Amino acid sequence: MTTCLIGLGGNLGNVPQTIVGALQSLSQSPGVRVDRWSSLYQTTPVGSAAGSEFTNAVAQLETTLSARELLSCLLAVENQFGRERHIEWGPRTLDLDLLFFGDEVINDPPVLQVPHSGCWYRRFVLDPLFELLPTFVHPEKRQTIAELRDRLLVRPFRVEILDLARSVDPVLRSLQTQFPESELRAIRQPDEISHDDQGLFVRLDSGPLPPWAAPLKTRVGWLDVSTRMGDRQQKLINILRSVGL
Repeated sequence: MTTCLIGLGGNLGNVPQTIVGALQSLSQSPGVRVDRWSSLYQTTPVGSAAGSEFTNAVAQLETTLSARELLSCLLAVENQFGRERHIEWGPRTLDLDLLFFGDEVINDPPVLQVPHSGCWYRRFVLDPLFELLPTFVHPEKRQTIAELRDRLLVRPFRVEILDLARSVDPVLRSLQTQFPESELRAIRQPDEISHDDQGLFVRLDSGPLPPWAAPLKTRVGWLDVSTRMGDRQQKLINILRSVGL
């Protein structure tokens, strides 16, 4: 049996009832046992088209399935509860994410990435995970859930943005006002980089990294969103809301 952690959420219909129903369906699936689950958390939506407030939780499963088989099971349960995918990051009846599959690291994009790429900096995932398993160690970041969550509680919350094109300053001025508990800084050369590994270091734009920036990829706070859809401002808004600002 492999111990797995999944995220549950939604913002359409009676979400608490849907989450209970989803856990019941999972518990009846061959090769899956639902061990326990967290409280329900009300969270700010992330994404310009996400809609109203979300309800989120996490659950611990034991399974004899492979990671890909479990993912298929989760998708089937989503469909059972009316999940539609017409809008990326849009409103949804039910979202089931495979967060961790034991301590395995699986990179099979776009089908499967474990650990889930966003679970280490999203409060709506870390808060219920902290309730359930605060000492669980992220197999890539090598920090516990409690340590990853603690990183997000520091105020002001520092976000350093790699800005080799020297064009992000107007966005940062606008967002600094909108998110006053943040500290947003553009980084364009090595002497501007903070020596400690607090907050996030964000790569917004694609292209080759200069040699001085390559070591930043080893930092806990490194976050590469260069391949995600959306303009720079919306990407940063999504990040700032995800960390709890």
